[in-house]
Amino acid sequence: MPIIIRDLTAADEPRWRELWQGYLTFYETDVSPAVTDATWNRLLASNEMFCLVAEGENGTIQGIVNCVLHLNTWTEKPVCYLEDLFVDPAARNNGAGRALIEAVRERGQADNWHRIYWRTHKNNATARALYDTLADGTDWFTYEISL
Repeated sequence: MPIIIRDLTAADEPRWRELWQGYLTFYETDVSPAVTDATWNRLLASNEMFCLVAEGENGTIQGIVNCVLHLNTWTEKPVCYLEDLFVDPAARNNGAGRALIEAVRERGQADNWHRIYWRTHKNNATARALYDTLADGTDWFTYEISL
C-alpha cells in the first residue's frame, strides 16, 4: 500500500487533532485546548515549526510528525527537533512512521540542516525498534527544569 507524505494543510485540522490527542493519550498526558490551538496555528504559519502527514491509499491521514527548527551554538546550520511522531494504531506496521522520518531527513538534506534529533520514552520499545534502524542513539541524557 503506497504512503504519500505531504505538508499539513488547513483542511487536515480535524484529523490532525484526532492524532494529536492519540499521541497525548499514548504518553498519558494532557495539554490545554489553548496549547493545542497554538500548536496547530504554529504548524500552519510558523517558519520554525512544520508538520508532515502520511496518507494511506484511501487518502486517510495515518500519521503525523511535528517538527521544530531552531538555531544551535555548535553550527551555523539549523537543527531540527522531531518533537512528535504518531501513527494511528490501526495503521501501524505499514511503514508510515519510517516514511515520515525519512521525509524529514530528505527535507533536512535539501534545506542543508545540521542534524535531526528526537527522544522517546525508554519503555517505548516499538518506536525504539524503528528508531534504531534509522538513527544512532547517543550517550546524552536529557534534563528538564519545568517552569
